[in-house]
Amino acid sequence: MPPNPPSSSDTLPAFGYNEDQLAAYIIRRLGGPVWDIELTKQQVLDAVQDSLVFYSLWRPLIRYQTIRLVNGVTEYLREVDLGVHGAPGLGVVDVDFVEPNPVPTEIFYGNLIDPAPLFRTGLDEYDTFLRWRKTWMRVTSVRPDWLYDEARQVLYIHNPIARYHCGVIIHSMWNIRRLPVYGADWVKRYALARARLTYSEILSKFSGALPGPVQALQLDQTKGQTSQEAVDKLEAEIKAAQESAALSQD
Repeated sequence: MPPNPPSSSDTLPAFGYNEDQLAAYIIRRLGGPVWDIELTKQQVLDAVQDSLVFYSLWRPLIRYQTIRLVNGVTEYLREVDLGVHGAPGLGVVDVDFVEPNPVPTEIFYGNLIDPAPLFRTGLDEYDTFLRWRKTWMRVTSVRPDWLYDEARQVLYIHNPIARYHCGVIIHSMWNIRRLPVYGADWVKRYALARARLTYSEILSKFSGALPGPVQALQLDQTKGQTSQEAVDKLEAEIKAAQESAALSQD
């Protein structure tokens, strides 16, 4: 059985790392401490943060919450932290209204004289009633509707009905320590590519030869193009792996 690979306290784990561990890994990949890397610690941390934000936008942390509706109350989740694990929330992306026991006790259905519950009839009649009822609610605007105001961070629900159950789907940013295996790997690769691109832009201030007594040492002017191509490739990869709330057709 092969021995375990060498590791130390500075070795970057596959997942569960923090910002400082990833920043130190990026500096090592760029050549430090053998070479003097002309990147500040903050520039590297900026690359890490940009990577986490980009990943969270395309593969957000999806969580669910229920809200009790109250007749006459149209504002919900005001001043409520939608984030999780210390990371900020991105907002409400979908709301479902469910009536636990919809029966025609108040609305006459078709030519029915007796508005008794339709549980006594067959499922085909009940299914037809539900379709008719949904259409009627749309026409008469008696079905709740919603809008999430990102600027005010408030969920507005028009015509709330207390007997409805409200299910909310929320997108949140990821905490870097809680990234899944794929997310941790992508953020690591993208942060390195972004830091390498910044480094190549810094080096591009030279015309091609380093000033001073080592003028014969030429810089590789293709590093910037290669770094940009790596960034573009990783962005295309995460967009193809996009995750979001499932689309529903009413």
